[in-house]
Amino acid sequence: MSGPPFSENERKLLLCLLRFYREIGPGATPALKGLDEEAGLERWELSDAVAVLRAKGLIEYWELQPAVRLTPEGLRAVLRLQEEGRG
Repeated sequence: MSGPPFSENERKLLLCLLRFYREIGPGATPALKGLDEEAGLERWELSDAVAVLRAKGLIEYWELQPAVRLTPEGLRAVLRLQEEGRG
């Protein structure tokens, strides 16, 4: 992969956020509550994945909701990840 390597949990979260992006649009900002189940992660796995992807600048995080959203860089990364998974 030409981009940064991702753990399995990070991949799951990125792909889940891509589904929200495609269904709702670029403004899709799912709340963290329930996102663990949606992504197929344990709560602590979600927290770890959010922290790593946020540090890489691939997602934005809102503490007040709390919620997350793909950044433009995150969208490009997950689209590359999805393309590689098809090959």
